Amino acid sequence: MEAGSAMDVHVRVAEGRNDDLAALGTWLRDDDELRGRVQVVHGPISSTELGSLPELLSVALGTGGAGTALVTSLRTWLSTRRTTARITVETGKRSISFDIQTVGDVAPLLEQVLKADNDD
Repeated sequence: MEAGSAMDVHVRVAEGRNDDLAALGTWLRDDDELRGRVQVVHGPISSTELGSLPELLSVALGTGGAGTALVTSLRTWLSTRRTTARITVETGKRSISFDIQTVGDVAPLLEQVLKADNDD
């Protein structure tokens, strides 16, 4: 990947309420720096299902600090909710998981990973 080029980051939510992924998606789409960059990705549909459930959020990052905006927004979302949700952020190379208890410790590392993967 060329320095400064776009990178898709996948955000998964586990161990929380059923609507945590949808709520996080709405939160991220309302962030001015992330608006238009967040898409809901649905899981596969089996032959016995009428539709699929949202599986993850895909966030398109590029130059201009969108990675920092994502980390800040995730941190704020977790701190404003009463949730046991565990968030996993995946880049093409790495994966970092955190929750309300560990987000403060992990946020600087997550920013570095997003920046490093975007610069590769």
